[in-house]
Formats: sequence, C-alpha cells, structure tokens
Amino acid sequence: MLNRAIRRFWNDHQGYVIALTLVALPLLLGFSLLVIDVGRSSNLHTDLQNAVDAMALAGARELDGRDDAIDRAEAAIKNVTNSAAFAGGGTGMSLGSYAPVSFDAGDPAKGTVNVRFLKEIPDDDDDPITGSMETVNSNEASYAWVFVPDERVQMQTIFPLPVGFSRDTINVSAQAVAVYRASACDVTPLYICNPFEDPAGGDPEGSAQKYHDKFADGQLYGVQIELHNSGSYSVGPGNFGFLRTALGNGASALAEALGSGKPGVCYKQEDLETKTGVMAGPVEDGLNTRFGLYGGSFNKETNNTLYRPAANVRMAQQQSGNSCKSYSPEEQAYNAVPLGYGATMQGIGGGGGRIATDNNWNLNMYWDITHSGQKPSPLKSNPSYTPPAAPASTIRAYSSSYPGGPTPAGVNPSAYDVYNYELGNANLLADKAPSGETGIPQCHKGYDLSTYPDNVYGNRREIFAAIVNCIHEDPVGHDHVKALAFARMFLVKPAQSSGSDRYMTLETIDITGQGGRGTLDEFLREEAELVR
Repeated sequence: MLNRAIRRFWNDHQGYVIALTLVALPLLLGFSLLVIDVGRSSNLHTDLQNAVDAMALAGARELDGRDDAIDRAEAAIKNVTNSAAFAGGGTGMSLGSYAPVSFDAGDPAKGTVNVRFLKEIPDDDDDPITGSMETVNSNEASYAWVFVPDERVQMQTIFPLPVGFSRDTINVSAQAVAVYRASACDVTPLYICNPFEDPAGGDPEGSAQKYHDKFADGQLYGVQIELHNSGSYSVGPGNFGFLRTALGNGASALAEALGSGKPGVCYKQEDLETKTGVMAGPVEDGLNTRFGLYGGSFNKETNNTLYRPAANVRMAQQQSGNSCKSYSPEEQAYNAVPLGYGATMQGIGGGGGRIATDNNWNLNMYWDITHSGQKPSPLKSNPSYTPPAAPASTIRAYSSSYPGGPTPAGVNPSAYDVYNYELGNANLLADKAPSGETGIPQCHKGYDLSTYPDNVYGNRREIFAAIVNCIHEDPVGHDHVKALAFARMFLVKPAQSSGSDRYMTLETIDITGQGGRGTLDEFLREEAELVR
C-alpha cells in the first residue's frame, strides 16, 4: 500500500511547470535585467557618440588656419555642450536621469570630454593617434579630436553580473575626429603659382608657410606681382593657369567665366580641377571687361551688366578711337600713369613673371599727374621734376588692407587702398590727367552703373584665385591639384599681351588661412567631415 502511494506520488506530474518556473525564475529575471542593462549602455553610448560627433564637427569647422582658429573651435565646442545631453546619466548614472555633456578648455579634467587638435592623423584607422600628431598652433590644426577619457562616464547597472559582483557600473566611452574642408564659390577660374615656392618643388608645406608668413608680416602689402601665361606646358613661380568651369570646355566659355566672375562651380581647396591648353585670348577679352574694354567676342556686350566695368577704371589708357576695345597704355608718363606706376620689379623663377622688390610704387607721381590738374604735366618740360607728396596719411586712415590692423605710419598705401579712397571721394574720379583720362568708365551703355554698388554686387577689379605650389602639384600634368590657399587680389591694370604671352599685374588683398584678414569668408563654403 505504501509502495503504491509512493509510486503514485512519483508518477504525478501535476504542478511540474510551476516547480520548473520557480527554479528558472531567478535566471529569467537576471537575464531580463541583463538585456535591459545592455540596452541602456547601448543607448547611452549612442547618445554620447552623437554628442561627441557634433562637438568634433563644430570644432573642426573653425580650423581654417587663421591665428585664432583653436580659440574659435573651443568656443564652438562649448556652445554645443549647452544643448547636448545623454540619457541614463546623472550622479552615478542612475536609471532615468540625464546629464549634460560638459567641456572645460581651461581644465579638461572637469569636463565630460577632452579635446585635442591634430595636424595629421594616421593613414590606417586602426593605428593610434600619437602625441607628435597633436598641436596647439592654430595655423597647423586641421583636425578636432573629441574623446571621453576612461571612467569619465559610468553607467550604474541594475544587474551586476555583467561586470562582476563587486562592481555595479559600466564605463561608456566615445570619440570622434573631424577635419576642416573648404570650397570657394564665385571664384575667378584661375590658379596662380606660388611665387615663393621652393625651386625644387620638394617642400610644399614650407613653401605654403612662406607664402602665409610673408602675407601676415605685411611683406605682400602694396607689392605688385606680374603673372604670365604663354600656353607653355610647364608652369612655376610667376605663372598662372585656368580652372575648369561648368560653362563648357571652349575658350569662349572660359572667357565668359573670367569676365562675369561666375564659373558656375565651387572649387574644393583639396581638389582643384585644372584646365590645360592655350587659352591666352580669354585672359584679355574676359578680364578686361572689368575695365570697360570690350574687345574680341565681347565687342557687343557693352550693355550687358554681367560684364559691367568697375566704378573706377583709371588705367592710363590712350584716349583714342580704339580706347573701348583693347588696352593701349600711354607711353609718356606726363600724359597719364596707371595705379602702381613706377614699381621696381624683379624676375620670378623662369616663367617670365616678375614681382616688385617692395611696396615701392610711385604714389606721389601717380597722384600729381592724375589729380593735380596741371596740363601739361611739369614732367614734359622737366624730367627731373619732383612731384609734391600725396595725402598718404589721409588715404591710410580711409582705407587699409594691411594685415593685422591699420597701415603703419610711413608705409606707402597700396594701389588698392588708393583706389578705394578715390571711389569714396567722387570728385577724384572726375579729375583729368593731362591726356584727358578720368576714372569714370565711359564704354558701357544702356544701364546706370550706380545701381550696381560694390557692397552688393562685388568689386569688378577684384579677383579670387587659388594659390598653388605649381612645381610640386604640376597642374599641367595632373588635372586635380591642391591649393595652399585662396587669395583676394586687385587688378592693378588690365591684362596685357606680348606675342603669345598674356600677363596681368595684381596686388594681394587677403588670403585664406594663416594670417588672413577674413574678408574671403563670404566666398567660402566651409565644412567639417568626420574621418574617424
């Protein structure tokens, strides 16, 4: 009987599932909590990574190479932290709390994230970033590296098994590296060879640094650069060439882009697409519409506002029946002289280009012949005539394109600053040189030039070109090259020709990057890209 009862109890399966459930319940509950903790840590990492990505992009966007780039980058990162937070935060990362992402540039130990600025990164993403890649120099910084140090962010777990019974937190980290990228829009489709490039072409960084240093130190202020293009299949310091446009491949399309200043494309600083071939004619025809000269294919464009002249076109043009078509400069200085007259020039490299030895153009001679009202100029009867001093201090006070601040006392105003002073004093534009030339454009028709002010439509005697280390980059042999900077330049006088050679004379007003004055910002499309 007893045996029968035991067997019946042994064979009775009622309540078996409940028993198994009771046994398994702690494991099921633990696993559920584990899944919740894994999900919480994943969400926290995603939130933190999104915040770090945003900060790296904001910081990198400011790394344009100018002297205050790192300060601006840190301020931009700080601004992002004001709106960035991650879930599951708070003291001890307790469940359901939130914590702001913080950054303290003065004391990185206080913030959620640390920030470093890099001049380069490893080629392989698996390689670590080393100390030699870091920089505190704004001129060198190209990358913003934002990261969360170890144990800076910890999540309190609900279930301690994932990390052991003696510990109830999980470290959550994130990092991002972003790089600065720049493109320039409405740039004249020209590249200009760095006049200070290493003749061997083997030190592109040093050559770029030399160009930036000379500008920042004021050594390019008022200094004229004469650049040549002869259709040669070799380029170097003293030469210029062309960039591709979206308007077509022919010479007429390039002439249109040079004349209008609208190439229909934005140019990436890291990847310029160049255009080879002999395009000498468009240099004169397109660029010289900016002076009110309508030759070649532009002879019927005098009423087209795309090719309007600048408001001040004084260039020492001969006053003849052909004065609206091509540039024919006065041969006698006592009749008229152009802006920048009398600069002492020296050769650049072997490409035919020249550069002024200093800011040494004869301002006093220009001013006396252009604005004194003397007819004929005393020069005609007395070649040793010394003109009276021009109002240099007044010009410097009115307009200064000197890098870093006002033009220092005693420094000759640049041709560009004299041009601006004349523009700002309308009576000066009407002054006649002994030849009868004034600064008022005469050859445009059918519209009022005053309805196209420079502050809205741009100054037609300014061009915006890419500066390239031509020996190193070889823009003839390669159709994709890198620009070391974009430059804002002043056309001192119209483009000229000598046989198959075309050349133009320019002054540098501003550049992008180190030492720049920031006046090109309106033409730049600055972006940041996550690279790590």
